[in-house]
Amino acid sequence: LGSIGFAYPAALGAWLATQEDDPRFAGRKVVAVSGDGGFGQYLAEVTTAVNYGMDITHVLLNNFELGKISKEQRSGQWEVWQTSLHNPDFAAYAELCGAKGIRVTEADQLDEALAVALAHPGPSTVEILTDPELV
Repeated sequence: LGSIGFAYPAALGAWLATQEDDPRFAGRKVVAVSGDGGFGQYLAEVTTAVNYGMDITHVLLNNFELGKISKEQRSGQWEVWQTSLHNPDFAAYAELCGAKGIRVTEADQLDEALAVALAHPGPSTVEILTDPELV
């Protein structure tokens, strides 16, 4: 059925699992990929990641809607109804929480944004606007 909001909390758990003494897992980079709807449910957890210095890179696909629900409505040949979202600037939000935040509005910015986020020693968010005309 699809769980919404699972990616970032799962990344917190994955990071914790990499802190064990087992050399196969120690210090591994954790990368989470989520949509804006799911992340919106748990965005306060960025403060947890900052508080514990969790080295998590979050790639956030922001299309300003509950995309999975819209897709289901379209596949049922129904009108898309009540799936649009009014989102904050998630990269700025990450910065306000003490994490690294990068907002990508053009495709040619993506490689550098990911490199910077992955090199950051702590939590980071790369917010990718999938339809910049909506901003």
